[in-house]
Amino acid sequence: MKELTEYHHLLNPQLIFVAFDFETTGLSYNFDRIVEIGAVKFRYNQELERFTQMVNPQMPIPADASAVNGISDDMVKDAPTDETAIPKFLDFIGQAILVAHNASFDVSFLRSAMNRWGLGQLKNDVVDTQKMAQKAFPGRSNYKLQLLAQDLKITSLEAHRAEDDSRVCMELFTACLKQLNPGGQASFF
Repeated sequence: MKELTEYHHLLNPQLIFVAFDFETTGLSYNFDRIVEIGAVKFRYNQELERFTQMVNPQMPIPADASAVNGISDDMVKDAPTDETAIPKFLDFIGQAILVAHNASFDVSFLRSAMNRWGLGQLKNDVVDTQKMAQKAFPGRSNYKLQLLAQDLKITSLEAHRAEDDSRVCMELFTACLKQLNPGGQASFF
């Protein structure tokens, strides 16, 4: 796995991307667990498919995490654990280039789950839209996903829910790509 920091080659219409987001029980990939996976597979001019999965973390969801993402213990009690959910997610992403906002957070949770269940190493390249936005829109005081979305007129339907955050991330990726390659044909939709 390598993080991509040059973006001009991403205009290739044959490339397949997966924007993804995890909601978790907390901030530590060593102790906390994934409770929701959201992802959008797309390529140039075309959304291909979506993936969404609640995940039973096999631990109580702390009140502070639930206050942020709105996910309760009741919502995940019958969901599969990450032992089942992560292999399905890995099948979904295949060899696509991964796109995430503050990617190190989500990638660390993914790697931790993969290690826990002996699923090998993550080999996909990754684009961090937070770093991409810093290049595309320098000088901002804040690069949080929801604030960028608001300023760029990207509609956020359910902030801090994985499926909608992954769609917003995809649209932010597109906006950054357009900004960084003004002569390129970077419109995905």
